[in-house]
Amino acid sequence: MNNRVIFLFMLILERGICFENCKPNIAIIGGGIGGAASSHFLSELFKSNLNIDLYEAKTIGGRLATIKIDDNEFEAGGSIIHPENKYMQQFVKLLGLEHAPTNDQRAGIWNGNEFVFEESNWSIISLAKLLYRYGFQPFTLNRYINSIVNSFAKIYDLQDAGKSFENITSFLTIMNAEFPKLLQVSIKEHLLSLGYTDKLIDEIVKATSVVNYGQDTNIHSFVGSVSLAGAGYNLWSVKGGNKKVPEHLIYRNKNVNVVPSCVTKVINLPKEDGTNLYEVYYHNKDSTTVMSSIYDIVIIATPLHHNQEFPIIFEGFPRVDVFSDIGKYHQTMVTFIKADLKPHYFGLIEEIDGILSCEPNKTIISSVGRLNSVEGGSKHSKVWKIFSNRQLKPEIINEMFSNINDAKNITWEAYPEYSTAVHEAKFKLHRALYHVNAIEWAASAMEMSAIGGRNVAILAHKEFSQKNCKFNENMQTDVPENTPSVEL
Repeated sequence: MNNRVIFLFMLILERGICFENCKPNIAIIGGGIGGAASSHFLSELFKSNLNIDLYEAKTIGGRLATIKIDDNEFEAGGSIIHPENKYMQQFVKLLGLEHAPTNDQRAGIWNGNEFVFEESNWSIISLAKLLYRYGFQPFTLNRYINSIVNSFAKIYDLQDAGKSFENITSFLTIMNAEFPKLLQVSIKEHLLSLGYTDKLIDEIVKATSVVNYGQDTNIHSFVGSVSLAGAGYNLWSVKGGNKKVPEHLIYRNKNVNVVPSCVTKVINLPKEDGTNLYEVYYHNKDSTTVMSSIYDIVIIATPLHHNQEFPIIFEGFPRVDVFSDIGKYHQTMVTFIKADLKPHYFGLIEEIDGILSCEPNKTIISSVGRLNSVEGGSKHSKVWKIFSNRQLKPEIINEMFSNINDAKNITWEAYPEYSTAVHEAKFKLHRALYHVNAIEWAASAMEMSAIGGRNVAILAHKEFSQKNCKFNENMQTDVPENTPSVEL
């Protein structure tokens, strides 16, 4: 009897030790939507049995940010969300947020000389004008893009089933074997091969790629398709600003400790048992004193590229090229202005709400759009957002606008510089070192970052549990959909 008691005591003790080994210390570098999603899904998968230090060098929210003009705030970064974006919808519901009120806006496509297409206040007239210029091709293109969206939506069931992927090719292939091929051909070549006309591609398709990614139709076909999907209807945003999603996911997660610091270095610390630890070096925003902490898992949730604002040095890794063989991010200028639009500059009789360029080299601007505040606002707002690939000279702004009351500028390294020479972006950089933003080389969007965050969370949980939680494998199960276990 005593032997049985001793055996049970030893078993409980051993399991207790295992529970402690199963509680990872995790560093997440970056507090945007990718880092926020990673922290959320990791907390679900580990059932809150984890410690997370989340490092953010600037402001929680990352490229989801707002700007204040007068007494109102306006979206300055990622501003629109597709109705089929499942994770963004779930986050808004989970966090008790709301959709911002919307109103109808009228837009047109401008080539610098004329408007090749301009919407009417009457939808039936807009439809007739669309048919007259392009025939039925916009509608067949819409069906084609919807088929891509539907194929991509398989990722939600795959992630619910615990599937994860180490690189972009395997990630895309599982949804549709044709998807990786879309990375190797430009959107223009691809649509021409499907029988679409130059006119449609050089006007409608180019206008969407210019306004969404600041780039021409030489971008690869997958991101070009995502851009076209983002030109659809029923697009929405979060009341109070899209940044509220990462803010609430991070600050309301009791497993997350926010470290307002810049990470400068990650050092690989191999262990004798074949596993790894990582030492993260960082300094506070207001100090040059360098500190460090050691982690079981490191998740990079910020872009790694040649012109990044806060570069990270990687030491002690067998393949440094994993971190150096990266592309360039596209710099875009955003000008916010409170003023009256001068319709005659664009060849208009009266104001319209959105002007999309299909010839940005000629028009100088990529787009001009009337903004509503993040709370939802007046249909006749006098605040405008101008996208351009270079700084706008004051004389250009004065030609476009009158009665200028306020003007502010932001420069973003907003998204990758897309081409058909895409490198093999990796979610897994080393044994327990992961990169959420690898997904941006397929396409950059809020939902893509959330999907990348969940993919990395599943990878990290699965691999850590296999190595450190041998006695609890049956207890480490995925959380069913719509059953969030994070303590908020």
